[in-house]
Amino acid sequence: MQLLHTVVSSTLFIVAVLAAIPHIEVPSNGTIIKPGAAFDFQYQSIADYGTSSFNYTVWLFTSPPTSFVPVDNYATGYYFGRFAEPNYPGNPSPQNLPPKQLNMPNFATLGSGAQADNATFYLTVMEEYATGVVRYKHLMKSSIHSYG
Repeated sequence: MQLLHTVVSSTLFIVAVLAAIPHIEVPSNGTIIKPGAAFDFQYQSIADYGTSSFNYTVWLFTSPPTSFVPVDNYATGYYFGRFAEPNYPGNPSPQNLPPKQLNMPNFATLGSGAQADNATFYLTVMEEYATGVVRYKHLMKSSIHSYG
């Protein structure tokens, strides 16, 4: 019985290591960031054995996106950029590596919109990837707070 337990535990550990679960590592959900401040950013790509990641885009939305259904006003917010992580075979040497930090926009200085204090924003990553059969897009989001 002990041998079976050891084999099952070892197998689960190996499977867990091989399966990449995409997520925003930093900043964590609920992080407070002041307008104009730099904050650490790190994203765990879905790239893994048998799954290639190509690019991902990073957005800061003022409300959480609910679906990929096209509408006139899908979301409002700020576009940080399009990045990629090295992975084989899909994208071994990307030229658009993500920065270590992003800067929280100060929405008070960007055009004319509603003023907000103690507002919640949604840091969102949309990743392009393929499994060798069909291409998918994956949506990861984490709420962060900005205090003016």
